[in-house]
Amino acid sequence: MTLDDGILKVYSVENVAEPGMKPVYGLKFKSEHFFAFETVGIQRYYTAMQANSKVTDLVRIWEDREVTGKDICILEDKRQYECSFVQHMKDEEGLRITKITLERLEKEYVVPEDM
Repeated sequence: MTLDDGILKVYSVENVAEPGMKPVYGLKFKSEHFFAFETVGIQRYYTAMQANSKVTDLVRIWEDREVTGKDICILEDKRQYECSFVQHMKDEEGLRITKITLERLEKEYVVPEDM
């Protein structure tokens, strides 16, 4: 299995405001992974549509159980995606992977400059 479609960065969404100030939500870097695109199947696509969700991509990475459905992924094209569904599983060769269903964000977060 090759993960050679690029690098994605995973961020958590957290309150980045100063203590005592009105909450301001921003991104906090969690991890970085090589990834491979997979085909978004018809069933996955239509199931997402029934839930008022627009699945745009499906990627796989080496297993990382720290990635959750509340995280944000940024691909090399700088587009931001919500991790709408995360599956930890074994692939057809028995290797542990994480599949992440990505949904394009309508409103993007400001990305920390140091990442």
